[in-house]
Amino acid sequence: MTRVHAANAAPLTQNKLQSNASPAGPAGRILSKTALESSWRNAMAEGLATRGLGLDDLLRQLGINPAETDLRVLSDAYNKVWELAAARSGDVGIGLCELKHPLVAMGSLTHLILSARSLGEALAHLQRYSVLLSPTINLELQHGPAFSRLSVEFLKGLHKPPMQRYDFMAHVLLQALTWVTGTRIRPACVEYPFLAPRDTSPWQAAFDCDLQFSAEVFCMVFHSEDMHTPIPTANPAVAALCVAEAQQQMASHEGSVQRRVRQALVQQLPKGDPKRDTIAAMLCMSERTLQRRLLEESTSFNKLLDETRREQAERFLAKGSISATEMSFALGFADPSNFYRACKRWFGHSPSHLRCGA
Repeated sequence: MTRVHAANAAPLTQNKLQSNASPAGPAGRILSKTALESSWRNAMAEGLATRGLGLDDLLRQLGINPAETDLRVLSDAYNKVWELAAARSGDVGIGLCELKHPLVAMGSLTHLILSARSLGEALAHLQRYSVLLSPTINLELQHGPAFSRLSVEFLKGLHKPPMQRYDFMAHVLLQALTWVTGTRIRPACVEYPFLAPRDTSPWQAAFDCDLQFSAEVFCMVFHSEDMHTPIPTANPAVAALCVAEAQQQMASHEGSVQRRVRQALVQQLPKGDPKRDTIAAMLCMSERTLQRRLLEESTSFNKLLDETRREQAERFLAKGSISATEMSFALGFADPSNFYRACKRWFGHSPSHLRCGA
């Protein structure tokens, strides 16, 4: 990993971190409708306009439909826009543009962030409800004894996200948090999964901290004490209302996660034993994000898998039209003996006994 030190930045030491969130960003098919038109899109348009570029012009040049609803295509659209913007402007640091109103990018989460008690709480809200920022963005917040890390990952499509896309996400987020706290929010370090540019001065000016390149993922590292930075507009009563609204928006946006998992499991069971990473990809999230979302709904992947198999088994047994062996494979069991044991656990009888009684 290549490190570039900022003149005033404290050296970053390694520390073991414990995650209270989850990263995300695997490729997957869309299961919920979205569109390129969003608060984040408006922020992109404002940022590009500061460099004399029009977002709609770039989209038209790329042949991208602004109303695209496939998340993979949507994420690739953002990647291509930033690549083209860098090429058209001749500025590899174009993603570091300044916004007059950075909170425009926060969209419906603006009031939730303003009502949070601290920087750490605001970041926790952004991590939990990142899909409301953009369905192509996922955040992971990790806390350690000395440092806290905020990792950013974009939904994987056919094209790798360019450096400019990470720049814009990070810089706008820091601008918004600086505005909310009334304090310059400066990371201890910003890590990039790219080779270092020839001239790193634009990034040093934008972030005023250590820069590390050739990292595994993109993340901003903060001193743990910075997480306690107060937000002057904090209001617990308003925050509670905003959390309820955010949860309702997420439910209307994509439905409950466990319902979507059940639907995906029904599709995948005939193909074999469903793996959590496969289902997570179908839902356009990582395994850890899926695990966290299910935990928030007081359930787990293994529990839903077992319940879905039992429900499907009941339907097959009620019809009595296929053999026990065929049922076992239709339910994703690699070995009929596993289905036999599951039936004994579910219903107290073997599949053959249950078929005879059907």
